[in-house]
Amino acid sequence: MSWDKERIVELLLEAGDMAREARKKLTLEIKSDHSLVTQADTAIEVLFTEALEDEAAGRYIIGEETISRKGEDYVQAALAGEAWVVDPIDGTAPFAHFLPNWGVSVGYMKDGQLLHGGVYLPDYGELIISSGEDEFTVTEGKLEDGEWTWKELVFPPRPSDGRGLIAITQALAKRGQCLLPNPVMALGAAVVPLLGLLQGRFLAYLGSVKLWDAAGALPILLRLGFEASLEIDGEIVPVTTSVDSGIYELAEDSDRRWYFRSSLLIHHPGDAAMMRESIVENRPAGESLRDD
Repeated sequence: MSWDKERIVELLLEAGDMAREARKKLTLEIKSDHSLVTQADTAIEVLFTEALEDEAAGRYIIGEETISRKGEDYVQAALAGEAWVVDPIDGTAPFAHFLPNWGVSVGYMKDGQLLHGGVYLPDYGELIISSGEDEFTVTEGKLEDGEWTWKELVFPPRPSDGRGLIAITQALAKRGQCLLPNPVMALGAAVVPLLGLLQGRFLAYLGSVKLWDAAGALPILLRLGFEASLEIDGEIVPVTTSVDSGIYELAEDSDRRWYFRSSLLIHHPGDAAMMRESIVENRPAGESLRDD
């Protein structure tokens, strides 16, 4: 199968139910990078793998909890072919502490391009998913009083005064510097502010994340006209839907494999100069923006 909107919605909703059920009897483990993983992360990735992976047909899964156990031939085939990029629970720490800032994310990649994505925030009752080949559309779902309502998402509103919320990553909040005039929030999950950009709740998102953290929302944001970039060796590098070594650290022996090569800045169209000037003007002299 290729990207099937209705099937992906079913999987996202099932994954959300699985996660909330698992949270009633939660078990936690600490991974080698000191992040948390729960039994729900593993079970949800199995759900997506069983539903979508078919190596014989050239369909692969790049999943946060399993890709490190795949051989390099598998990884390269996934990067070059047809793959689903799955984050079973983005925001495991908020999830494990019974906070709402977590979600399930899946992106669809073909021939090295992120083409479609879907994000579900179970505790918010919100889901956004893309569809269409020739005509790209985005559908927003909201759960109210036990019923889902669906509508096509038109171009999202921009916070009007340029002083809207900027979301930053936990790493940037704990170890980096982000001296901005705007209010900032570190929610512990990429999916919440990335979906919030589409809803007009956030002005920008900033920080170092991995491919699967953004894969569900990024193709939607970029194809709707949002702008994203990295700063590498003093140069501004635009982020596109391409999954390549110019944007991501993909080297097999890198301890930062799957990360964007520097802090990802994503924002409403036309705000690039304002955002970059704010970052530069409000950092200490001689300091660079950093989060690792």
